Amino acid sequence: MNETIQWPSGEFTLQAAGQLNAGVPEALIRKKLSAALAAKTLVQTKKGDKKAKGTFQVVASGLAA
Repeated sequence: MNETIQWPSGEFTLQAAGQLNAGVPEALIRKKLSAALAAKTLVQTKKGDKKAKGTFQVVASGLAA
């Protein structure tokens, strides 16, 4: 489980990250997203709910989770 996840450029949703990393289970993408948020390499730019999707953005350039 030492897979590298590539994050889309600019603001992106969880679904966009899933499309960029086709073949990677969504659970792993969510785990890496959570770790990147904790490490402050990603920030959540918009909180999601049932109507709108949350968005994220890379703040530390050149880093992958």
